[in-house]
Amino acid sequence: MLQEIMIKEIARAMNGRVKGNNQELARGVSFNSLNTKPGDVFFALPGTRTDGHKYVEAAGRMGAIASVVSQASGTSTEIMVNDTLYALGEFAKFYRRLFDPKTIAITGTNGKTTVKNLISKMLQRKYRVCYTKKNLNSLIGLPLTIFNLGPDHEILVVEIGTNHPGEIRRLCDICQPHFGVITNIGCGHLDGFGSIEGVREEKISLIDSLSRNGWAFLGEGVGEVTFPNAIRISLHDIKDLQVKETGTYFSHAGENYSTRLLGYSNAYNCLIALQVARHLAIDYYNRQAALDDIQPEPGRLEPLYHREFLIINDCYNANPTSMRTAIDLISHFDRRRVCVIGDMRELGKTETDIHREIGEYARTHCDILLTCGHLAVHYGGRHFKDHHSLINYLIKNLQGEEVILVKASRVLEFEKIVSELLRRI
Repeated sequence: MLQEIMIKEIARAMNGRVKGNNQELARGVSFNSLNTKPGDVFFALPGTRTDGHKYVEAAGRMGAIASVVSQASGTSTEIMVNDTLYALGEFAKFYRRLFDPKTIAITGTNGKTTVKNLISKMLQRKYRVCYTKKNLNSLIGLPLTIFNLGPDHEILVVEIGTNHPGEIRRLCDICQPHFGVITNIGCGHLDGFGSIEGVREEKISLIDSLSRNGWAFLGEGVGEVTFPNAIRISLHDIKDLQVKETGTYFSHAGENYSTRLLGYSNAYNCLIALQVARHLAIDYYNRQAALDDIQPEPGRLEPLYHREFLIINDCYNANPTSMRTAIDLISHFDRRRVCVIGDMRELGKTETDIHREIGEYARTHCDILLTCGHLAVHYGGRHFKDHHSLINYLIKNLQGEEVILVKASRVLEFEKIVSELLRRI
């Protein structure tokens, strides 16, 4: 809930010009006219399908007291700026500076949302924490999190994502982190960065944004980083690692842990959170209690037990690292293994070769490989032109007690396959 703030202060924060009443108090921020509430400031943001300027009047009818625009809207109170998205970030940066929480920013190719949830759960055992809901990690999502800050919050935990150069630096400029967490660096969004080195340079800008007395938590694939306060994190630091259908069990630094989250990758995510929590004086009991509380995120290695079958719903997104991780997970289970996988998008010029490599890996780790998507044909499995034909084939060939992995990039909507399987098997 936004702390009340005058229109003129908002305009000053984003170097805007007010037309109309600049003395009113804003109580919220909105981007969607349908969700606008009385007292909100409406930001007319440009989009790929539409433009927020078309909805300024509608937001006013819903109770917006002012609109932030880059072109005259004709409404009674408007704040004129050159770029409404940049202005949103400037207002969020101003608002963040009204408070003094220790701020933890989390990025990486994989595991950002899970690590954010784990860190937040652990720190809530001792501190008042404001954190990113879901995966609102963009130039729009980050301000939404910051606008929930209040004077009582001691810690701010934010997830920050990127698909083009310079975005991490801008997000850090807005949130001003004291701690930077890079979960890992791998092949992701190569369309935007050109190479893994391009991805690395972008992610490392989080560490470059920290003050010299800040702390960096660096996961696998980060490479050489020159920073005085850095803690390196590796899966090799984990001992006695066991993955079962009921959960994952491991030890670290002489302490035993368990979690409902499945797989080596989630043990690694837990380790990252444990290191941050230790640094912020969370004791063993509360670290493990937080692990007991955490539930798998929908669509992220989410186990769905249905009759005698186990479906691993991992269809939120996909890249080469997360695809291998998911395939590895089902290899732990003493069941007939079925991979239902689709395209991995945004991989640039090497996309065909990468799909072939993953296909070869999948074929050696599963009993049935079913694919769908124009890039998925390169996996070399049994390929289908649509969800419906794939599901029909799969159901006819189930023997009972299979583990079924369902995974693809978000745009392929493989969650529909999961829903249909749950309905029909």
